[in-house]
Amino acid sequence: MSIEQVSLDILHINLTINTPSEEKATLMQAVDLLNKKAEAIKDSGRVVGSDRIAVMAALNVVHDLLKISLKDDLAIGEFERKITDMTNACEKVLHRLD
Repeated sequence: MSIEQVSLDILHINLTINTPSEEKATLMQAVDLLNKKAEAIKDSGRVVGSDRIAVMAALNVVHDLLKISLKDDLAIGEFERKITDMTNACEKVLHRLD
């Protein structure tokens, strides 16, 4: 397994990380998805600040992933309610910080 140094741009922040060469394409897809989620959140105007947008985008991506991967293993309705509660709690905290 060879390791490759990859430059990433996430929310206009440049990062350089090491990743196995065979995982580079997947990593780039993850960066693209995260940036798209972040842009949608930014465009909504509900969340301001790159750090807050990044947290909300990451939460949305993880939520989407868990909905897909856990559908067969959990009562998805209960899990979705918990994620919604966590999202609402994050938004309340972020609004208090404004």
